[in-house]
Amino acid sequence: MTDPAHLHACWHCRDTGPSDCLANPTHPHYNKGLVPLPDRVAKPGCPFCDIAAGQAPATIVREWDDVIAIVPLDPVVEGHTLVVPKTHVEDFAAAAYVAARTMSAASMLAHRMGGPMNLITSKGREATQSVWHLHLHLVPRATDDGLALPWHSGRTRKAH
Repeated sequence: MTDPAHLHACWHCRDTGPSDCLANPTHPHYNKGLVPLPDRVAKPGCPFCDIAAGQAPATIVREWDDVIAIVPLDPVVEGHTLVVPKTHVEDFAAAAYVAARTMSAASMLAHRMGGPMNLITSKGREATQSVWHLHLHLVPRATDDGLALPWHSGRTRKAH
């Protein structure tokens, strides 16, 4: 068996052992399978952590070992689904492995759902993030559905 310490190559963790470094959900190499990780990380008071722990109600669309897909409280269209990691990370840049696993689950679900759709996520208040736990919106679309994308800047265009 290979020693996990020999597999750890991380430019910013030279003073940290791999078991400390890779068990940290904010670390970019989080949960790469190099060392066993503790139970999933949950943040008290986080609505998605509560749902993942079975402590808050939700309509579950699909569930994987590390990701859950649910119907949002106020879906914008029929089929609108949130894909959420079961471990707490604030956004898609906080933990690359968790973000990738969440995106993989969203891709599988979108394929199963079929049809045109948007996949939307945000990082930061200015980017419209309102819940500080990574979540991907799968939003089915239809011609003339009247649903506006959230990326209108509010700025006027400069005349050329």
